[in-house]
Amino acid sequence: MHTDSQTGQLLHDDHHRTIDLLNAFEAYLERTTEDDIPHLDADGRVLLATIGKELGQDLERHFILEEQWLFPPIAAAGAYEMTADLSTDHEALRPLVRRITRLCALALREGFDEESWPVCRHFGQQLIEGLVLHIQKEETALLSAVDAVLTPAQDVSLARAYRCGEEALGGADERASSPQV
Repeated sequence: MHTDSQTGQLLHDDHHRTIDLLNAFEAYLERTTEDDIPHLDADGRVLLATIGKELGQDLERHFILEEQWLFPPIAAAGAYEMTADLSTDHEALRPLVRRITRLCALALREGFDEESWPVCRHFGQQLIEGLVLHIQKEETALLSAVDAVLTPAQDVSLARAYRCGEEALGGADERASSPQV
């Protein structure tokens, strides 16, 4: 997807990182069957730690950017149904993300066992399927909407805040003084 805005490009880059991570996770899940518990080697440990950070922290920051700063002006511009659909996706994905990040953290501490491995495979596959579909929706509709609703000054300010981290985006009480979208 081509995007003209810095904010859209940051979202696009997040999507590609997430797809790469999901592809690696899917390959890891498919290496063994539900009944064959994998030995957690160094590569597996790195993957699980990365999943915990990327999905546990970075994905939530991505969702917050969209929900607090992008969906309201996009909905106001006439794309309410799209933003409502994407918000619904976020709410459906959050419990899966929390479950997978907890399972990854547990596996990093204790390894997988006959109970945790089938659960991780099941919910991991659900998360992969749901998140890939969600990313496809955002790539085809959201990024062009971001380009359309942000002024150049808003784009620069929001992109800068996003690069600096979640704290820079501020909470609901700080919206008036934070990036002006």
